[in-house]
Amino acid sequence: MQDLPMLSAEAAFAVDFNLHMVPAALGLSVPEMAAAAMFGVDSEALQFYIASVAKTVRREAFGLLSNPTAASDIDRWALPAGGTVLAIGDSITTYRFGYARLLAAMLELRRPLDGIRFLNLAQSGYTSTHGLETTYTQFLAHQPDWVFVKFGVNDCKRFGGPGAKPLVSLDEYEANMAGIVDAFRRFTTARIVLLTPTPVVEEVVNTLPDFQPMRMMWSNQDIEACAEVVRSLGRRHSLPVVDLVQVFGLNPAPDLFLIDGLHPNLAGHQIMLRHVLRALV
Repeated sequence: MQDLPMLSAEAAFAVDFNLHMVPAALGLSVPEMAAAAMFGVDSEALQFYIASVAKTVRREAFGLLSNPTAASDIDRWALPAGGTVLAIGDSITTYRFGYARLLAAMLELRRPLDGIRFLNLAQSGYTSTHGLETTYTQFLAHQPDWVFVKFGVNDCKRFGGPGAKPLVSLDEYEANMAGIVDAFRRFTTARIVLLTPTPVVEEVVNTLPDFQPMRMMWSNQDIEACAEVVRSLGRRHSLPVVDLVQVFGLNPAPDLFLIDGLHPNLAGHQIMLRHVLRALV
């Protein structure tokens, strides 16, 4: 029998516990070839698509910077050369056309020599409970100068109908968000910007064929309750709050959202970004 190479003890441990199945929770990057295999697409096609999205975001960022006020906001942002910006949250933050990607592109275009590191470490499906854990296991290690925190939409999911409990109770959400803020205040010098969860288009998201088999639904009353937690946290610690419930309203315009009624589209994120820029200065 041919001798086969032995795994290291560390690699064997990882295999034993199927840790390759949870790369995000461990802060591991997924190679593009592996990502392509997961999506069932060609690796080159995936790379081309990702590059085309980045090109679109850069073009949109260039357009946003044509507004003198937006350009001035980036210039006046108290972010030192060589500094680190961290964006954490759920799919609304990790979205490739989202406010965080646009902001990173604006920084790169406007302040190319500053060597600023912009880390978008949001993960689709994450709740504030995930956020609290990964703040300690991953995020604090980056010692950011600024951090944007946006959780809540996944916390508000209800499985089983209107009478079912939210995935994360309001008390738990409040404790989680307070814990995240406390961690960055205690263990970093980061300046913290809080974003409330975004409302949903209820008549769309709650009738979506993809979601109905899961018995999954949202209520903007739950979103508003979480938003008030964020507002209160901001008042308590004198932190800027980007109130996205106020921005979109509790009956948001469907044309600012993707077809799922859950995620703001590029136009919606551009509006979000305008309010984020105001919070910076």
